[in-house]
Amino acid sequence: MRSLRLVQKLASRRLEAATDAYLRDLATAPLQASEAHTKRVLAELAESPGPHVYFGETPSGLKVRVPLAFLIRACCITTGGTGAGKTMAALLPLEAIVRRLPGLKTVGFGVLDAKGELFDRAVYLLAARLTELHGRERQELLERIVIVDFANRVSLSPYNILARWSYAEPDFFITSRLETLRELLPSGEKLSLRGASVLKHILTLLSESNLPLTYLDRVLGDEPFRRRLIASSRNEELALYFRTHFGAEGKQTIAALRARMDSLFASEGVRLALSGASAPDFLRLQNEGKIVLINCAGPTITRGVRMLLQGLVLSDIRQAIFARPNNHPVTYWWCADEAQNFFLTRQMQENLTDILTMARSFSTFFYFLCQNLSTAVPDARMLETLYTNIRWSLTLRSTQHDAGFLRSALPVTVRLQKPNLDPFRPAGTYTPEEERTIALNGIATLPDREGYLWLKTLSDKAIRIRTPFIDLGGREHFRTIVDSILQDTTIGSRITRSEYLDRMRERERQWTQDTLDNAPEDMDVQMAHAYVGPREVGA
Repeated sequence: MRSLRLVQKLASRRLEAATDAYLRDLATAPLQASEAHTKRVLAELAESPGPHVYFGETPSGLKVRVPLAFLIRACCITTGGTGAGKTMAALLPLEAIVRRLPGLKTVGFGVLDAKGELFDRAVYLLAARLTELHGRERQELLERIVIVDFANRVSLSPYNILARWSYAEPDFFITSRLETLRELLPSGEKLSLRGASVLKHILTLLSESNLPLTYLDRVLGDEPFRRRLIASSRNEELALYFRTHFGAEGKQTIAALRARMDSLFASEGVRLALSGASAPDFLRLQNEGKIVLINCAGPTITRGVRMLLQGLVLSDIRQAIFARPNNHPVTYWWCADEAQNFFLTRQMQENLTDILTMARSFSTFFYFLCQNLSTAVPDARMLETLYTNIRWSLTLRSTQHDAGFLRSALPVTVRLQKPNLDPFRPAGTYTPEEERTIALNGIATLPDREGYLWLKTLSDKAIRIRTPFIDLGGREHFRTIVDSILQDTTIGSRITRSEYLDRMRERERQWTQDTLDNAPEDMDVQMAHAYVGPREVGA
């Protein structure tokens, strides 16, 4: 009998231990399954061929290494509030590319920045790489760098927005420029239909003559100069407008047009860039895998002008993308900071829709960095197009509403306990939907550089990660390095201020001389010639 009781006691202990282990496994099974899935996805990524980008690590210490090709051969997005770490995260793939230059010839990238932060940091990465290279390799990388800095008044990059490339259809080009200028003017300075008609004909006239937008005021107020341009035009409809209709335009319309365009030239850097004779050929730059850095920000550039420059550059990039051959061997990756500005107008939304849905066929992809995207894009269809066509996303500290697209991908344990308010009743657990709501609300309080990486085509679940910090040196060191590059006209295919101004003066001299040579004679002179001529013949 004692033996039986001893056996039963031992058996009950084993049963109790086995039951506890089973219940623990049952409670942690969803979490273990989620971690196992994450491990499997990360292991497959790490074993993929080609260069990788170290994106950080998970809370459990797993390293996140993603193939570079996966990241850049896709449209993607990083969202987060100010200071959450968007720019630092964007530097991770950029650094991976720069580290392999100039040997990596099948990949190029561009930076389009309306804040200046990503632009400066990309310049720093290139400067650091240049110090590591020597001889032919260094020269090869220098030849691939193109810098367009609208705030720079020393090393200048011409950007004549009326310079049309061979692949741009004339009517579409002018209409696109007109719509961008109209839509991005502040709401209190919108052009009337009459003013828009005048502007369209002036844009066409200047573009035909290879003159920049800065000559607009002269076309409006200098009749001999305007006649010279009309005489050289091959567009009969355009010439007819200026000969028969332009003179009837009201003085208020002309004054309003002049006042609205003047605001675009308030910044000297912008005015000088727009006064150039040429503009970047984004088709050639993409096909040749150039490194293109564009800065639309500066202390004297207003928010409205920044947005206008962004819109003009985006329009040019869009036209260049669809002029590329299908499946071009050079993959081009555009990083656009402050991308919420790209969704403000109808035309910009149309440009982005084309890019999101079709640019892949031309080996061009966009990486958008933005904050408060859902509030910046009131059109639900545009948001749906964006979320449908991105291949991966990184969501940093943000609002619940802005991170709503991530809801279904947030990982859950299914065993998260509710607060136990009744000590005599067992604690309940949250449902999966309730747990996702808690996780979604928690995004608003994430620490800097922490967020959810969602590799949509590889997993239906996002991975919580902490991105690494890239050491860019101290503030003074950083600024010294960046300024040394930006002021060096030998880097970035730019021109010195003195040479740039000499070219502008030479163009002005030629047009002024031509205008004087072809100017109609004064009426008194014409009458004197008419009177003296016959008398001299008779004598």
